[in-house]
Amino acid sequence: MATTSELDKIRRNPIKEQLATFRHRFESTRLDLDVASSSDVVQAVFSTAVTAVAKSLVLDLIQALLVEPAARILPSRIADRTLSGDLAILYGRLDSNQLDSASAIALVEQIVRSEPAPIWNDTDIWLAVFELVARTAPVIPPTAFEKAVFDTPLRSSSASQKGIEQTHDEVDQRILEELTGRVYYDVGGFYERYFEGKSWTNNTRDVYEESRAQYTEGRWSGWPEPSRQSPFFEWFMKFQDTVLSGLRRRYYTSANKVLRGSEADRKLDIFLTPADAALPNGEHDWSNVLVIGEHKQNLDEDRSTKTLVQLAGYAREVFGSQPERRFVPGFTICGSIMRLWVFDRSGPYNSENFDIHKEPERFIRVIAGYALMTDAELGLNTFIKRDGTSKYIVARDVKMSLEDKPIASTKAIVCRGTTCYRARRPGSMNWEYVVKFAWPSDKRQREGDLLKLAKERGVTGIAVWFNHEQITIDGGPDTISHFRRDMKFGTSRKLSRKASWVDSSPESSRAYSKTSFKGRSGSDATHLMGLGIGESSATTSSSGQKRKRDERLGRGSRLKRSKSDGSHANTTNVHIREGEPDAIDAHSIQEAETDSLAACRIEWELNNVDSIQEVGADSLTGCESETYGNRVNYCLVTSPAGRPLHEYQSVRELLEALRDAIRGHRSLLEDGRILHRDISENNIIIINPADEGDPKGMLIDLDLAKEVE
Repeated sequence: MATTSELDKIRRNPIKEQLATFRHRFESTRLDLDVASSSDVVQAVFSTAVTAVAKSLVLDLIQALLVEPAARILPSRIADRTLSGDLAILYGRLDSNQLDSASAIALVEQIVRSEPAPIWNDTDIWLAVFELVARTAPVIPPTAFEKAVFDTPLRSSSASQKGIEQTHDEVDQRILEELTGRVYYDVGGFYERYFEGKSWTNNTRDVYEESRAQYTEGRWSGWPEPSRQSPFFEWFMKFQDTVLSGLRRRYYTSANKVLRGSEADRKLDIFLTPADAALPNGEHDWSNVLVIGEHKQNLDEDRSTKTLVQLAGYAREVFGSQPERRFVPGFTICGSIMRLWVFDRSGPYNSENFDIHKEPERFIRVIAGYALMTDAELGLNTFIKRDGTSKYIVARDVKMSLEDKPIASTKAIVCRGTTCYRARRPGSMNWEYVVKFAWPSDKRQREGDLLKLAKERGVTGIAVWFNHEQITIDGGPDTISHFRRDMKFGTSRKLSRKASWVDSSPESSRAYSKTSFKGRSGSDATHLMGLGIGESSATTSSSGQKRKRDERLGRGSRLKRSKSDGSHANTTNVHIREGEPDAIDAHSIQEAETDSLAACRIEWELNNVDSIQEVGADSLTGCESETYGNRVNYCLVTSPAGRPLHEYQSVRELLEALRDAIRGHRSLLEDGRILHRDISENNIIIINPADEGDPKGMLIDLDLAKEVE
C-alpha cells in the first residue's frame, strides 16, 4: 500500500511513454515466440524465451523506469536513497547474472495488463517496483560491534522512525532510547514556576472559588470509582462544562479515534485546543493541540515507563505537526493522582504528583491555568508572526513571508529541532531565502557568525548570510536554561534496559552517535533523498545528529583524516583552534532523516567509517554529559533557496553543481579560513545563476565548520 506522500509524488509525476515502448517490445517478443495471448501470457513468454531474451526484456524495463521522474523523487523503502538508486542496483545485479529475470514477472504483468498512456495505473506499477526491489534486495544480517573497534555508546531518537515505520512498537522503543537518562521526576518548584505569579493567576483562584460547589465530602462530585476510561472522560467533559465554561480554549478527548495528522495512528486521551479551531471534516488535528494529557485507571501507573512513553508519543506528534514548537506542556491523571509535565528539546521533566481530591484548589488552578496561558507560555513560537493565514518573521527590519510548509523538519523530542522554511520579501514572487530555526548548544560557535565572517572575507560559492539572531520571547532569552530556571532538578531517571548502547557508567563523559543507513523498511518522509546513482552516504546519525570524525584524537591533537575515513592526510597544515567546543545535534538546512539503529550496524560493516560525535561540557550541570545541555533557540536567514542535489535535471547540471560546490569549499578554506568539515550531498544545492559566470552549485550548512589557523 502506498503512503500519502508516495501517492502525491506519483500523481505529480505521471509515467511517460517509455513503458508504452516496452509494452510494444514485449508484444513483438510474444509474437516471435508464437505465444498465445492469455491471462498468463507473461509467465508463458518467460518460460518459452531463452534466458538472454528474457533478461534483455527486464533490463529494458528497468532502464525505462530509471528515466521516469517519479523514480528520482520516490524515496527507497530499503535504503537512504531514491527508488532510482534501487533500480540502478537491480539493473547491475541482473546484468551480472546475480538475479533471475523471472523475479520481475509480477512487475511485467502490471505493465502488460495496463493500458497505454494516458490510462496507466501508475500506483500499481510503482508498488510492483517497490515489491520487486524489496524481494530481491540482498540481506546483510546485522552484526555486533566489536568493542575494540568501535568502543562507543550509541544514542537513538524517534526521528529514525518515519512513514510506514511508525508503528507503536517501533516508535515507542525509539522514544525509550531517545529519553533514557534525560527524564527528571519530582522537580522542585515546578508548580510555582509555571502557575504562580502569572497575569492570569488570580483568575484561576476565581475559577476555583466558583467550582467549590462541585466538591463535597473531600472529593469531587460524580467522580467515577473505579476511574475507568469512558466514565472518567464523561465526568471530565461535564465537569469542564460547569467549571471552565466561557474560556477561549477547551479540553477534548480522542481516546477512541486516531487524531488527524498522525502517521503512527496515535490517539490522544485528553488535549487542550482553541475552542474556535478550524476542524476539517469535523475532526481535530495534531497541529492544533496545545496541551497533552494521559489518563490511567490505576494509581500505580503514575511513575510507570509505559505512561511516560505514551505521553512522550503525544509530545512527539505535537513537535512533528508543529515544527516551530518550543516546548509542549502535559499532564497525567492516574486514578486520582495528577502529575504535570513539560517536554522541551533537552528532554521531559515533571512536577511532584498530587491527589486531585486532597488538593482540589491545585487541580482547578492547573486545568484552568492551561486554558488561560498565553501562546508563549504554552510553548508556541511567537517570534513567528501571523497575518491572517500566512506566517512571517522580521529580519533586519525586513518582513519575510514564510512558505506554508517547511522544507525540512525533525520529528523527535530531544534534538536540535531544525526546521527550515523558504521565504520571500514583500512583493516578490520568488522564494529566495531560507529561514532556519534550530536549538543548538550554547557552547558552540553560531553558524550565522561563520557565514557572516565568510561573507566579509569575500568567500564565494557558499550560502550567503542575511541575518542571524538568538530568539527572545516575552523579553527573555529562549533557552532551555531559561525554561528550567528557579526549579530544582535531581538525578535523571534511566528508562530502558533495552537501550544498552547508551553508556550509563559514571566514568563515561562522552556520548557518540553512529552514522545510520536506511534499513529494511525505509521511509516515505525522507526530506532529502539520495542521488539515485549508487549507494548514498547518510549525513545524520541515528539520533538525527551530524557526524563528526576523528575525535578519538586527543583534545590537543591536530586535525587529521584517518585511513578509515577513506581519505589521506592533507599536506596543508590546517589546525583546529584548540579549546573550541564541539557541535552537538547539528542538522543540515536541508537535512536527511535516518532509519533504525539496526541499519547502522549494516553500514558499519559495509563502510567501516569511524563516525562519532563528541558532546562537550554541559553548561547547566557543570559536568560532561549530553543529558541536560543548554540549548538556544536560534534563527538564521540565508540565500538563495536553491534546489536539493537530487533534483538535478541533467547529468551536466549535476556535474556543474558539484564542480562549483568544490570551488566554494576551496574559497571557504582559502579566502575565509574556515573548514566546512561536513561535505555531503545534502549540503550542496543547485541554483539558477543570475548572471553568466555565477556558480550553479553552492555549499550550505556550516553547523560543524571551524575557523582554521
